[in-house]
Amino acid sequence: MARARAARLAERHDLEITWLAYEIHPEVPAEGIELRSGFDRVAALAEAEGIRFVSPKRLRNSANAHQAALAVEHADPDAAERYHDRLYAAYWEDELDVTDPEVLVTLAADVAIDPDVLRRVVTNDELLPALRASMARANEWGISATPSWLFDGRLVIPGAQDDDFMADVIGRLRERPAPGTN
Repeated sequence: MARARAARLAERHDLEITWLAYEIHPEVPAEGIELRSGFDRVAALAEAEGIRFVSPKRLRNSANAHQAALAVEHADPDAAERYHDRLYAAYWEDELDVTDPEVLVTLAADVAIDPDVLRRVVTNDELLPALRASMARANEWGISATPSWLFDGRLVIPGAQDDDFMADVIGRLRERPAPGTN
């Protein structure tokens, strides 16, 4: 969902948006946890974006999915966006177990990455240090949740905000010179 909004904002405001790997709920164990309440606010945002969203019955840890995405981004940069879209669908539409290396390999069936390499990377947590470093970098900017937005290297906006709010923030930042550029 945030990716669709980011693409729209980037195009409308001529922005470059950098994505950082950031776990959805790092505190969730690998086996996941049963949910008792839904994601009503997220479901409403998804509907407004025209994106299919199914409130999950089980919340899963996303570390393996992020490691797989990092491996795909490295092996086949042209497939990265497509793979991210598949991960979204797997997690938020189809309720697949994105902790399972076989699910992650299947999602990369047409990606230029050796399935055995992807399976090994995820199974052995080979890119977990890269994921942790990405999250630490985000934390240094004041980001502590996903999605979060860093605009112009100067202001962090947490959460899934609406387009009008984001456009207002972008406009105000552009009105003020960046520190040290007077």
